[in-house]
Amino acid sequence: MRKTLPFERKRRKLGQSMVEFAIFLPILLMLLTGVVEFGFMLNQYVSLVHGTRQAARYYSVFTPFNADGSDNPDFYNGAISELQNSILPLKLDENADDVVITVFSISDNGTFERFPKPGGMGGGWHWRNNDASRFTNEMMQSRLTAGAPPTGALLVEVFYDYHHLLDLPWLTAFVPNPTTLYAYTFMPLSAAEPTPAPASILPGNSPANFLLSFDLGGAK
Repeated sequence: MRKTLPFERKRRKLGQSMVEFAIFLPILLMLLTGVVEFGFMLNQYVSLVHGTRQAARYYSVFTPFNADGSDNPDFYNGAISELQNSILPLKLDENADDVVITVFSISDNGTFERFPKPGGMGGGWHWRNNDASRFTNEMMQSRLTAGAPPTGALLVEVFYDYHHLLDLPWLTAFVPNPTTLYAYTFMPLSAAEPTPAPASILPGNSPANFLLSFDLGGAK
């Protein structure tokens, strides 16, 4: 029986390794390109989060209302412009992307109002009316706690279609192209805090009633 020479055994191991490498190389490439594409997507998502935070933080010191109580367009358009400038070099597509700015006036009894008043897109100030706010009235109501101090809040939302930079067919089989990225930020807004009416003008609280209540309270 012929014995296998040492160099022949090495040649067989080398051939086996080459076959295994050829089998696993496509899988490794798919994983590598997936990680790279995900890295690009994550980087743009972080930019969107930064943009919503910057816009909400900067405009949390301004008022969304005019002197007559109507909505102030400069407030909402300014917040949108601040977000767009903060996410550069990313640019929003007016045919697909959107920015939604919503103001909430939250009472201590667990109820709230949202501004601008709800319309066809569910309320909020829209950049291009391509998307509706994901914070519905039902969702907001479920997050409120009765008895909490009254407050105002500013919500900035951005919807951005991420187009794959590598655009590889084996990635689109698992991740849609484009993929909608969504980011949002809440920020306190003191200008939207509900302002209670003076007690003297509330129904049933005439000056006489007030004095009577005070006297009775002090007599107990």
